[in-house]
Amino acid sequence: MENRLMTIMFLDMQGYTKRSAQQTIEEMKIFHDQMFKFVSDIIDRWNGKMVKSLGDGFMVRFESPTNAVQAGIEVQRKLEARNAQMMNPDSLVRFRIGINTGEVGVDENGDLFGDPVNIASRIQTFADTNDVFISESTFLAMNQNEFGAVDLGAQELKNATREIRIYKVLKNGMPGLMPGNAKSAVSSRKIKIGAIAAIVAIIFLLIVFSGIRMLKRKRAEAEKHKRSNTSQTAQAVREEKTSSLTLLDLKPNDKRLKFDSAESRAFAEVHKMRQAKNYAAAEKICVNMIGRLPGNKKLPWGLILAELFFEQGKKENAEKLSENLLRKEVPPELKERLLEQINRLREKYKA
Repeated sequence: MENRLMTIMFLDMQGYTKRSAQQTIEEMKIFHDQMFKFVSDIIDRWNGKMVKSLGDGFMVRFESPTNAVQAGIEVQRKLEARNAQMMNPDSLVRFRIGINTGEVGVDENGDLFGDPVNIASRIQTFADTNDVFISESTFLAMNQNEFGAVDLGAQELKNATREIRIYKVLKNGMPGLMPGNAKSAVSSRKIKIGAIAAIVAIIFLLIVFSGIRMLKRKRAEAEKHKRSNTSQTAQAVREEKTSSLTLLDLKPNDKRLKFDSAESRAFAEVHKMRQAKNYAAAEKICVNMIGRLPGNKKLPWGLILAELFFEQGKKENAEKLSENLLRKEVPPELKERLLEQINRLREKYKA
């Protein structure tokens, strides 16, 4: 066995177990062979080498960390293009990709051993679906002028002997490092099940989108107490108007927005760029916020970005982003609020 400095990539297919339960052995073999060829063709173009197939994923090695990241981005981009053409949701294929660089042991069969391999596997488990997550060692070794990344901070990975700093690669972003919230960066899976983050997100959207419920409650109280005066009528009108608002209808200093100071500044800048018709800059701000914010706090910025697309007539982009937001694993009540807001956007910008 020899020791060599290499970059290791793990790719994991999401929903593999469910798919295998619904298909015959022959159908699963055909699907696996298709995915093997799909991944192999891409890694070959970037001078990678398939180490082994893992059933529901693949292990790949590269001499160049930059090539490894480029290959990961190409896999995700081509999968997104493929999925966009699929009518049946069961035909969608999604990968999580984790990449790490370090000195590994290589045996006579080409298999890899050592802590860097384990770390790459744990980063893949930590990664978000449809994304490429890399370690600090890969980030420092690669050509950082090729693509952008978001610093997610030091993370405690399962069975790892130390914290590992993780970066999320921006598949369509500008080159360079975008700051993340390192102190509060945690696994997206922990965020999804974390009660605090979920409650904060639900409260935020309930405050912004609660006009209809407030109106119904006021009307019920008015009927119960048999009161109908001018002040109540005016309040009902204001609430009815609020119920049809989208996020970009709100001013940056609107008290219903429960943004922190950084989010408030970013929202004000989006308004400024929008008024100047500099939509590219406004979109970049939204992408930056989506990349740096944890869990469900990304959702309002996804809605803002979708409205920017609608406003420019980019209906296809807006609808694709809207569908991605609705596929997020969130509590049912929050899903309902998302659907309400997206329907408002569709109604507002229908041609």
